[in-house]
Amino acid sequence: MGSHNPTLWMYLFIFALSTVLLSMTVVAKAVDLTFVTNAVQKGAVCLDGSPAAYYFSPGFGSGVNNWVVHMEGGGWCSNEEDCVERKSNFRGSSKDSVQMSFSGILGSSQQSNPGFYNWNKVKVRYCDGSSFTGDIEAVDPVSNSHIIPFFFFRLCRIPHFQEQKHWTVITVFSLDVFSEYELKLQTVQAKRVFYRGSRIWFAIVDELLAKGMNKAQNALLSGCSAGGLASILHCDKFRDLLPSTTKVKCFSDAGFFINAKDISGVERIKAFFEDVMVTHGSAKNLPASCTARLPPSLCFFPQYVVQTLRTPLFVLNAAYDAWQIKNILAPSSSDSSGAWRKCKLDIKACSSAQSQTIQGFRAEFLNAVSGLQSSPSAGLFIDSCHAHCQSGRQAVWLDSGSTTVDNNPIGKAVADWFYDRTATKLIDNCSYPCNPSCHDVADDS
Repeated sequence: MGSHNPTLWMYLFIFALSTVLLSMTVVAKAVDLTFVTNAVQKGAVCLDGSPAAYYFSPGFGSGVNNWVVHMEGGGWCSNEEDCVERKSNFRGSSKDSVQMSFSGILGSSQQSNPGFYNWNKVKVRYCDGSSFTGDIEAVDPVSNSHIIPFFFFRLCRIPHFQEQKHWTVITVFSLDVFSEYELKLQTVQAKRVFYRGSRIWFAIVDELLAKGMNKAQNALLSGCSAGGLASILHCDKFRDLLPSTTKVKCFSDAGFFINAKDISGVERIKAFFEDVMVTHGSAKNLPASCTARLPPSLCFFPQYVVQTLRTPLFVLNAAYDAWQIKNILAPSSSDSSGAWRKCKLDIKACSSAQSQTIQGFRAEFLNAVSGLQSSPSAGLFIDSCHAHCQSGRQAVWLDSGSTTVDNNPIGKAVADWFYDRTATKLIDNCSYPCNPSCHDVADDS
C-alpha cells in the first residue's frame, strides 16, 4: 500500500469542507423592482397612481416550484388627508424605489434559512395604505397624465361700424388667468388619490401565477405588520387561487393587532380601523367568513378572522408588541400629559402602575390568540420581547444569537411547522424582560 501524506489529506479535507460550505451559502444579491404588466390599465395602482410592483428572486435547485410571497408593512391611512400625505412618499408610491437585499425569511443561505432558502421569493411593495383591501373605482383612470398647455378663449361681440353688424371674434385670456387655472388644476391633481389595494394584490398574484406559481408544490403567504395583517385577511383567497394539489399555508409576523381599549378607556383602534375600511372601501374585500357573522369593521382584527379561517396559519408576535403598545394601548391622543412618552418607547422605564397596565395588555393579547392554541394546524411563536417584526432580520430570524422560545429560534420553528415536523405552539410564559435572547426590534417591515 502507498504511504499517506498527512499534509495532502489535510488540504483535501479543507477543500472539501470549503466546497460544502460554499454550496450552503448564496451571496445575497440586490433585487430589482418589477412593475406589474399593464398595472395602470388594470387599476392596480398605488395611492399616487404609480403601478403596483414587487421584488422577485427566482428559486433554484429543489426549490424551483416553491414560493414565499411576503408583503411589506407600513401602517395605514384612514382619511383623505392622511392618504394625500402618504402618497408623497414610498408608503404611497412605487416611484423612486431602489434595489433591495433579502434576508431572514427571504434569505438565500441554506445555513441561515434552511426551510425556504432556495424558494422563489417575492416581496410585495406596500403602497396602498389598506393592507391590500381597498377598491374604489371613482377616480380619473388617467392617473399620470401631464397637464397639456392650452389657451382659453371667450366669445365677444363687437360692432362693425361700416355694416353695423356684430362680428364674433376670439380673444385670448391673459397669461395670469391661465396660470391661475393651471395652478388649480395642479392642486386637484395633487389631491387625487387611488384606493386600489385589493386590485394590487390580485394583479400581483395573477402575474406570479403566470410566472410559474400555478405549478407550485409549496406556497407560503407571509407579511410583516400591516403586511402581516394582510397575510391573514387574504389567506383563504390565496389558498383558493392556487392548485388544490399545492401545500398552502400563511405566516403573519407582527400582524395580530388586537381590539383593545387604550389607557383612557377609549376603543380608538376600533374606530381607526373602521375609518380605514370606509375610506378605502374595504368591506367587500374582507374575509366573507367573518363579515357574514360580524360587522365588517371587526373583521380587520385577526382575533375574529381566525375563528373561521380554513388555511393553516402561523402567528409570530411579541406579547409586548412595540407598535401596539405605542399606538393601541398608549397613543399620544390619549396621553396629553406625556406621562407615557418614555414608557411606551422603553418599557424598562415604566412606573410600577404603567408596568401593571402593560402586563394587562399582554394578558389581553394572549387571550386574543388563545383560540389558535387549540387548532391542530396553527403555529404560534409568542415571545416576551418588546419588538415589532422579527422575520426580516437575519440576526433575529435564525442565527447564533437569534430570539428563541424554549431554545427554538424563529426560523427553525416556522420551518418545522410548515413541513409538519412538529406541532409548534411556543409561548413565553414569563414577563418582560425575562427572555435574554430578545432583540428589541422597533420595525423591520
